[in-house]
Amino acid sequence: MRAAAGAGVPVPRIIACGESYILMTRVPGETIPRKILRDDAYAAARPRLARQCGQALAAIHRMPLSALRSPGQPEERPAEPEDPLLRWREVLDQLGEPHPVFELALRRLATTRPRGRRHTVVHGDFRNGNLIVGPEGIRAVLDWELAHAGDPLEDLGWLCVKAWRFGSPLPVGGFGDYSDLVHAYEEAGGQAVDRDALRWWETFGVLKWGVICVMQTMRHLRGGARSVELAAIGRRVCENEWDLLRLLRERPRNAVPGAHW
Repeated sequence: MRAAAGAGVPVPRIIACGESYILMTRVPGETIPRKILRDDAYAAARPRLARQCGQALAAIHRMPLSALRSPGQPEERPAEPEDPLLRWREVLDQLGEPHPVFELALRRLATTRPRGRRHTVVHGDFRNGNLIVGPEGIRAVLDWELAHAGDPLEDLGWLCVKAWRFGSPLPVGGFGDYSDLVHAYEEAGGQAVDRDALRWWETFGVLKWGVICVMQTMRHLRGGARSVELAAIGRRVCENEWDLLRLLRERPRNAVPGAHW
C-alpha cells in the first residue's frame, strides 16, 4: 500500500504495521455498492467512477514488482506468475463437485487464451465494494491482501464481472461502460487494451467467482465454518453458470482455428 501511494494510487496512509496488524488513517466515505449505485449523495460521482478506476488501475500496474516482496526478503528475479487456469482447475477438482458449465468454461478459455501476456503488480480484488467513494468519486482503494504478479488485464476483467454490478445494467462495476474504463486506463499510461483479451479476463473472472461460491458453500456443508451467509453464497453458483453460458456464446476473434464451440 505504501508503494501504491508512491505510484499515485489513492490509498489510506499506513501509520504502523507488523506481521499480525496494520494501522492506517481513516478515510470517510461509502463502500456499500448498492448505496454507491443508488443513493442521491453519489449521483454526481457515478459517471466519474469508471474513468477513475481506469486511472487507479494504470497507477497500480506501474508499481514495481519489488513491492510484492515482504520486508527483509532478499532481492531476486521475480518468479513466473502461476497459470490462473491451472490453479482454478485444480481448485475445482479438489472440491469434488460436478459443474459441467465450469468445465466447459475452462476448456473454452484454454483454447482462446490471449497472446502476449505482460506481468505487473495485480491488485487481485479491484471491484465495487473494495472502493471508498465520496460525492466526488474514489477516495481510496482497499483490500490489498490478494495482490500478486500477473496479467494487468486480470484487474480490469474482474471489475467487469457481472456480480460486481449489483443489479445495474452498466458493465463496469455497475457505474460505467467499457469505453470509459479503457480510455481512461490508456490515457493514464496503461498499455493499449485488447478488447477480446479484456472479455477473456471478464469470463475468467465469472468462472473464478463461481468456483469461489462453491468453495464457500462447501466450508458450510462440510463443517469448516457453519454460516448462513456461506450457505446463501451457494445459491449464487447457478447465477455464474448462467452468466458463463451467455459469455461463451460469443466467439472472440482470437479463437484457435478448429476449436470446438
